[in-house]
Amino acid sequence: MRSTGLLPLALIASISLTAHAQEESYSPFYWTQSQEFMSNYASTGKMEQKGRTGVSAMHAVLLNEKSIVIIDKAEWNEAKYDSGQSAYSAQYFLDTDEYRVLPLDTNSFCSAGGFLSNGTLISTGGGELTGRTWKVAAGYKSIRLFDPCLDDSCQWREYELPNTRMASNRWYPTVEQLPEGNLFILGGSTVPAAVNRDEINVPSYEFWPPQEEGPIDFPFLVETMPYNLYAFVFVLPDGNLFIFANQQSIIYDYKKHEVVKKLPDLPGVPRSYPLTSGAVMLPLDPANDYKVEILICGGSEKMDKNSVADDTCGRINLDDEDPQWEMETFVHKRLMPDGVFLPDGTIFWVNGCQRGWAGYNNRNHDPTFDPLIYDPDKPVNKRWTQGLANTDIARMYHSVALTLPDGRVWIAGSNNNNPSNVTAEYPTEFRVEYFSPPYLFKSATRPLISHVPRVVIYKEWFDILINLGELAQSGSDPDIKVALLRQGFSTHSMHMSQRYVVLRHTIADDLQSIRIEAPPTANIFPPGSGYLFVVCNGIPSKGTEIFIEHNVNDLMI
Repeated sequence: MRSTGLLPLALIASISLTAHAQEESYSPFYWTQSQEFMSNYASTGKMEQKGRTGVSAMHAVLLNEKSIVIIDKAEWNEAKYDSGQSAYSAQYFLDTDEYRVLPLDTNSFCSAGGFLSNGTLISTGGGELTGRTWKVAAGYKSIRLFDPCLDDSCQWREYELPNTRMASNRWYPTVEQLPEGNLFILGGSTVPAAVNRDEINVPSYEFWPPQEEGPIDFPFLVETMPYNLYAFVFVLPDGNLFIFANQQSIIYDYKKHEVVKKLPDLPGVPRSYPLTSGAVMLPLDPANDYKVEILICGGSEKMDKNSVADDTCGRINLDDEDPQWEMETFVHKRLMPDGVFLPDGTIFWVNGCQRGWAGYNNRNHDPTFDPLIYDPDKPVNKRWTQGLANTDIARMYHSVALTLPDGRVWIAGSNNNNPSNVTAEYPTEFRVEYFSPPYLFKSATRPLISHVPRVVIYKEWFDILINLGELAQSGSDPDIKVALLRQGFSTHSMHMSQRYVVLRHTIADDLQSIRIEAPPTANIFPPGSGYLFVVCNGIPSKGTEIFIEHNVNDLMI
C-alpha cells in the first residue's frame, strides 16, 4: 500500500495498529513518536520566507502536486536565459524551492489562463511587441499551451497549431473553465492602458478551442465602462455564468447568448480593475442543494494615489427569489486582495494595500501585512479570524497566492515598478512566503489518505483508504468532510476558475476507508484537475490530485 498523505511539519505521532510490529514498520499509516502535542502556532498559524521565484510572479498557477508555473511580462527579472536575456516565465518546484526558466516567444503581459479538460494549461492574451531589450512578439491574440509534467521536460508551446490565436486582441481578459471542457474568454482591451476606454474596449467573448461563430458581442462590457477589465466570472450549478464588473452583475446563458437575470448593483465603490477587489464563489455543498453565494471584498473609490481602500464585503445568495447584496465588514481597508480557499472550506485573504489604485509607479501605498480567514458558515460579524501570523513584505500590485496540496498557502510577487526596480520603496519582489494555517498545528497527526484514483467520471462512486490516527477511533463519530478544490489561475487578485465543492461520502464503520461520489455534473465542477481533501475535526489531509472527466479517455497528460 502506498500513501499519498503528508505528515505535517515532521511532527509524526504514534498510534496502535492491530497488525504485528514487523508489519507496522512497513505501514504508511504508522506513527513512531508520542502524540502529545501543543503548538504556539495553533491560533496564529505560521508565516515563513524561503525560496525565490527568479521571475516576478504577475501570474501563477498550480501545475500539479510538485510545481507552479509563473508568468510575468517581458521585462527585467533575476532569472536569465543562456543568452543573458531576462526570462519571464519559470517553473517553481515546491520540494526544493528552486526554479527553471521557461522560454516564451510572445509577451504575456496581463494575460489570463485556465486548463482544458485534457489537462493542458492554456495562457491567453498579453501585451505589446518589444524589439530592443526583450525581443518578443506581441501577445494580444496569443494562445500558449503547456502540458504538465513532473520533471524538466515540459515547455511552453506556441505557433504549434494552425491559427493558434484568438480572434480579438485581449489585454486583461478573464478566462473561466466551462462544463464542456473548453474555455470562456471574456473582454479586455486592444492595447495596454491605465483604465479601459471606449476606443480600445473589447466588449465580446470567444471560446477556446474556437467556435465557428467567432467572437460574440457582449453589451454588458459597454454598460460597465470604464471599470470592466478582469471581470469576475463563475460557472453556476445551473450551467449559466455569474458575471460581475464595476458594481454590476448578471446571470448569463453563454449557449443562447442572452442575459437570464440582471442583479442589483453592489453598494459602495467600484470593485473592478484598477479599483480592484477580490471575489469568491462560496463552497458548493450537496447538503444545501448546491446553494450559490458570491462574496466580493475590498476595492477603491477612485483612481488617485491617496484614495482610501474600501473595508466592506458584499455577499449575495443567487438562489433567493429576489437576490440582494448583504454588506459586512472586510475588517481592514484593502485594495488588491487575494482570496483563496483553504482545504477546510474557509477563505484566506492576503496581500493588498490600504491606499491608492492598481497600477505602476507610486499608485499604491500602505501595504496590508495582516492576513485574515473568513468562515462562510458562521453568522455575520463572527466570520473573521484575526491575529494571524503576518508578514513584513509588501505584496501589492502584481501579487499572487495559491493554496498548496499540503495545506499551506504559497505567496509571491509584487511589482508596481515600471521598469522593474529592486531598490524602490516597494521593490520588485522575488521572495516566496509560505503561510501554514492554524489547522496544521492543532494536532500532531492529520488524516492520511491513499489509493485515490487518478481519474473518475461524473457521478462515479470510488473508494479511498484513510487513517485518522487518534483524531478518531473506531466506533467514534468524527466530523468528516470530503471536498474537491481547484486553485485556479492567480493574477491581479483574480483566481480564475477557483472552486470548492463538498462531496457526498460514506465512511466505513472501522474508519479505515471512505466511499466518495464524484461531482454529479460538470456544472458543479467543470472537467479537469482538482485536489481531493479529507477533513477530520477541522484538520485536513494532504490533498491528492484527481481528474474529473466526462470520459476517462478525455485526459491526455
